[in-house]
Amino acid sequence: MNKIEHIGIAVKSIEKSNTLFASLFGEAHYKIEEVASEGVKTSFFKTGPNKIELLEATNPDSPIAKFIEKKGEGIHHIAFAVDDIESEIKRLKDEGFTVLNEIPKKGADNKLVTFLHPKTTNGVLIELCQDIKVRGREI
Repeated sequence: MNKIEHIGIAVKSIEKSNTLFASLFGEAHYKIEEVASEGVKTSFFKTGPNKIELLEATNPDSPIAKFIEKKGEGIHHIAFAVDDIESEIKRLKDEGFTVLNEIPKKGADNKLVTFLHPKTTNGVLIELCQDIKVRGREI
C-alpha cells in the first residue's frame, strides 16, 4: 500500500455537507460523481495532499443508507492507494483478511476498488484503490 488515498465520510445530504466542508477547508469540492452500482453520490475535497470523499445514499438499500441508519453520519472508510489491486487482493487473502469483492469494481474518481471486511480489520472498513489505466496511462 502506497498511501492513504482518501477518507470516506457518510453523510445524509451532499449539498449541506458540501457547504459545511467548504467552510471547514476554505475551498469548494472539486468533483461530484454518482456510482449507480453502489447506490451512492460522492463529492471530493482536497485539503493539502489529502482527499476527503463525502458519500450520500441514492437509495434506501445502499450500503451508505444502511450505515447511516445503524451508526449515523461519520467516517465510513479509509482508502489506500495500491499499484496492483489484484496482487494486493491475493496477498491480503493469503494473510487471512476477508475481501468483500474479489474482483475489483469501478469506483468513483477513476479508480478500481475493493473492500476488506471490518471484522478482519479491527472494525475499520478498508478500501483499496488503483487508478484505472488504459495502455499504461491514467484516464
